Amino acid sequence: MKKKIICLFVVLTLAGLNCLSAQMTKAQLQNMYVTYLRAQGYSPSVDSDGDVNFTAHGQRFYIDVMEDDLQSFRIVLTNFIDIGPASNRLRALEAAGLEINTTKTIRFIIASNNRIAIDSFIFVGRPQDFELHLNRMVNNIITARTDFLARLGR
Repeated sequence: MKKKIICLFVVLTLAGLNCLSAQMTKAQLQNMYVTYLRAQGYSPSVDSDGDVNFTAHGQRFYIDVMEDDLQSFRIVLTNFIDIGPASNRLRALEAAGLEINTTKTIRFIIASNNRIAIDSFIFVGRPQDFELHLNRMVNNIITARTDFLARLGR
């Protein structure tokens, strides 16, 4: 009986957390991100797609506002370099692969136009928990960018 009560408590607690999180709208998420970034000294803005843009370390980032998955948080350093002709693609893939193995929570995205972006994606317990991770995610992306460019000789 005691185990059933504990299990019921856990299920109801988790359901309650999900209900609270499910009530956040895209506008509320945007406001939460913008408010935090302003308090940290950034100058955020919301673009036409609803993403929250900001500049850190001289680079332009955006937060992917995902109201359909409130336990996910993703930031992106957009199209920071053009790798040039298709012949450079293999070198870029090799450099990105090496960097992914050494820097946590990052991923390189090579678009069809040979522009590269880096993102960092994590799971959070509550949407507000992004505050605990944002600076480290930005620093990881900046480190990955620097190391990637060095591997390419740029």
